[in-house]
Amino acid sequence: MSLYQPFYNRKIGVVDLTTLSTYMVELPLETCQEHVGGAAINARILAEYESDSLVFGTGPLTGTFAPASALLVGTFRSLRYDHLCHVPFMLRCGPEMKFSGVDFLVIRGAAKESCAISIDRGSVRIVPLTDDRHRTVPELMQLLKRNAPTFRTCIAAGPAAEQNSPFAAASIEGHGSLDRSGLASRMAAKNLKAILFNGIEGLSIREDHPTLAKAVEKMLQDSGARASKGFIPVVRRLPDGEETAKILRGKIGRNRACYHCPCPCMTYAGFRKPGDGTEKEGLLLMDHSGWASLSLKSNDALPLLHRCLELGLDPRAAGYGLREDRPLRESINAIDKLATTGASIDEEDYPSTPDIDTRTYRIFGGGIPPLASGEVWTERVATAMILGVCPIFMQLARRLNRTDLLRFISGDAEEIKVMGERIDREISVLLEGKIPSQG
Repeated sequence: MSLYQPFYNRKIGVVDLTTLSTYMVELPLETCQEHVGGAAINARILAEYESDSLVFGTGPLTGTFAPASALLVGTFRSLRYDHLCHVPFMLRCGPEMKFSGVDFLVIRGAAKESCAISIDRGSVRIVPLTDDRHRTVPELMQLLKRNAPTFRTCIAAGPAAEQNSPFAAASIEGHGSLDRSGLASRMAAKNLKAILFNGIEGLSIREDHPTLAKAVEKMLQDSGARASKGFIPVVRRLPDGEETAKILRGKIGRNRACYHCPCPCMTYAGFRKPGDGTEKEGLLLMDHSGWASLSLKSNDALPLLHRCLELGLDPRAAGYGLREDRPLRESINAIDKLATTGASIDEEDYPSTPDIDTRTYRIFGGGIPPLASGEVWTERVATAMILGVCPIFMQLARRLNRTDLLRFISGDAEEIKVMGERIDREISVLLEGKIPSQG
């Protein structure tokens, strides 16, 4: 039996939106053996289809007892940067896709009318959508809950993508995401409003996984990685983090973690809606760099972030687009303009990420917070994007090394060594930012 067989359903769902057809192809175990998983297999699969196709994929550890095994990766050629980008989606996206019976999803062509894609019970179907034009992301979510098949989580594109804003960002259940490279715009160009996941099955996990998980959790506890939980401790580690965290004083609630993550880095926050002195609105803070950029420009960062999430707009772009603090209504109007093609931000308005190559940062979606630097950031983030664990967690858990994760796949030292060498090779390929040749 192949080393990777227990970790995959061995199914690739293919959707052709032009012909409104779907079909399944087998995921060869040889592909897993060669490329391991996640972003690396995504890129290999994309090489077999048109360059404007989208590929979403899981890693071998996605949905397992490995820590933070929540990752789904969206791979595509970014029109904004003209190279391959790999966007991480956390919370429950990866496990729900894998538990729905599909490991990888290929989206080809473009539909004539708006639609969604539903993945459920090992099958993929296209769901027509009507009366969805210019709906905010929360309104789209309500439409999907009424008219689409049952789903447990989803990735959606909002009105910013529909209006071809260069700052559109895909959204996980309306909470936003770390998409900074144009994935939402590519979805909108295909008339694809959402991808719905309904994972009801599970995986046949090795019996030693719970024991391995407990050992990792103890190591994290002993190293202090679990001492600082929530959104604010991560924000404080960013440039100007102490300043950007001050706005959240007295406004945060309970923390939230991704699937099987022992180090929660998200927090719910509450604020009063503009123009209403009594009604309180809540949102999930999950985009650390986006919040830092937005809160540096305005003390009204929470309602402004809420508006970004409604529009499916990158809050980092909104922060740099504001340039200066201004009355709330004016700031909201400025954000609304960014959600259309009528406003722009020069690339030089974005400061470079300290100690991380700008191109490398964009290859991995452009939104993963820089909690490490240089080669350490690249190695830990890229490893996470291949294995199927959260790249933020990989930076927080500094005592956790690659071998600790690979033990969830094999207990054999020689096999772990070979897997490590393959991952190093795949990282080199990913950093080229090209669709790999099939030869």
